Amino acid sequence: MLAILIVMNNYFHDVATAMLASLSVLLLVIYRQVDERSSPEQVRLFLTVYRKFTVYAKIALAWILLGGIPRTLAFKDYEWLPALGKGIITALIVKHVLMFSLVGLGLYFWRLLARKANLLQANPAVNSQGVSK
Repeated sequence: MLAILIVMNNYFHDVATAMLASLSVLLLVIYRQVDERSSPEQVRLFLTVYRKFTVYAKIALAWILLGGIPRTLAFKDYEWLPALGKGIITALIVKHVLMFSLVGLGLYFWRLLARKANLLQANPAVNSQGVSK
């Protein structure tokens, strides 16, 4: 039973990493459609999506951090030794470097987007239409 829980945790840990990276990319794509010439409605839509995506990103980050604890504790038995037996240690290393990079880039982009969202939210034309902080 423990093995099933560890494998499921590892799977959902990978999914949470992909979710954080995907949300970051999607929000960047949406943001690139919004600039100082955008209508207040477009800016409000971006800010609404930003707030909702931020909730999902925080959930994903929490899972990454909390799910990383049992994953790290069980790494040798459930990831390293099976990869060693199959001769795919390099693939395992590449996977974890890639995942770590995705989380780092996701957090970096989120911080940039937070600054830009705050600037957009400070716009009087947008704020006068009922955007709450």
